[in-house]
Amino acid sequence: MDFQLDILMMIQSMRNVILTAIFTFFTVCTEVPVITILTAILYWCVDKKSGQRVLFALSGSLNINGAIKNYVKMPRPIGSNGLEALRIETATGYSFPSGHTQTCTTFWTSMMLIFKKTWVYVLGTVMILGAGLSRLYLGVHWPMDVIGGWIFGIILSIIFIKLFDYIDDSENYYILVGILIVFGVVTYFVGGEDLYKMFGLYTGFVLGYMVEDTYVQFSTEGSNRRKNIFAKSTSKYDGIGKKIGRFIIGLISLLAVYLVFKYLESTFMINKTEDMMNVFEYIKYTIVVFWGVAGAPALFKIFKLA
Repeated sequence: MDFQLDILMMIQSMRNVILTAIFTFFTVCTEVPVITILTAILYWCVDKKSGQRVLFALSGSLNINGAIKNYVKMPRPIGSNGLEALRIETATGYSFPSGHTQTCTTFWTSMMLIFKKTWVYVLGTVMILGAGLSRLYLGVHWPMDVIGGWIFGIILSIIFIKLFDYIDDSENYYILVGILIVFGVVTYFVGGEDLYKMFGLYTGFVLGYMVEDTYVQFSTEGSNRRKNIFAKSTSKYDGIGKKIGRFIIGLISLLAVYLVFKYLESTFMINKTEDMMNVFEYIKYTIVVFWGVAGAPALFKIFKLA
């Protein structure tokens, strides 16, 4: 660890107000609120299928990240002699591999694989490098944690994107359920609150995807084609209005579901055992993600926004 601590100390010696603001920005851009909004915009408003691919990659990658963290149990550099860690409230759980780095790498690698646009490659590369370096700059991860986050993020994005395309084309839900069982067994034996949350994330996506694909079937593809010669033609502004409507309704309803669980947690889950809290976190994340994937789209259909 000595050489890794030397690297962190060298980075710490370069800190200044501007760099701290820059690297704090990169870290914030990999946290739950930002990633949630970005994936919501993609899934609800831009392209449903691309959103599903990114969500599948993220949920799978984060489950593996949580399993490795709680199995390896690598301590963080926080508290090391002479090292001043910043924004330590973002540093939860164990250290290897970096969750922020792997989340950002998974998201932007998936975007690159899906859209294949120059600006996505450039922006994605900047965000991936910035996210990893920010965790070193803030002193909350070892260099090997960040390298591991980059490697796992890239490899798992490729695997899960290709796997989702096969599942979606073949409509083979058994693969999704099979992975769910594997993640469930690993979560049970490895344990840890963060891993239960990630397992809930994957469970919510799988259930939501199957329900949406079978029953809801909302669409992000607007149409300007007139149904008959007497039909009123639509404009591009109608499509934009529906996208905005989907985002507002989706975000408000998703926040409402989340806040209900926060209320239940603060009211009924005081002084409960660790196992009960883990189960509660699993159920919470399952239902919240299920709502985002299938519940909110059902509302879009009800309000004729999709």
